[in-house]
Formats: sequence, structure tokens, C-alpha cells
Amino acid sequence: MFALRTALLEWDLNRVTRVATAGLGVFFALHLTDGFVTEIGATFLFLSVFSVLWEIADRLLGRSFGS
Repeated sequence: MFALRTALLEWDLNRVTRVATAGLGVFFALHLTDGFVTEIGATFLFLSVFSVLWEIADRLLGRSFGS
């Protein structure tokens, strides 16, 4: 149980941004679409776009936040 508690408490910037982007993608999918299948598709679309934008920003700034 100690290892799980350590993993939950040690959050770096990369993990925080991934959780925030996932939450934002789900939020947009729920509020901008109707229907379960459309919401799932929109969630994957938003997460893909946000992930690509994050990778571009990461490469442009020349930083590696997660490592």
C-alpha cells in the first residue's frame, strides 16, 4: 500500500497536464455533443488534438517535463 500512496502523491507537470487534458476533453465531449457514441468519439478527438498540441509546445520549448 505504501507504493500506491507514493505513486498517487508524486505528481510531476507531465502527469498533471495529462490529467487536466483528459478532464478537459471529457468535459467538452459531454457539453458539445448528444449521444453516447458521439461523446466517446469526441473525447478521443479532443484528447488527440490536445496531446499533439502539448507535444508541439514541448518540442518548441525544448523541455522534457516528464523525464
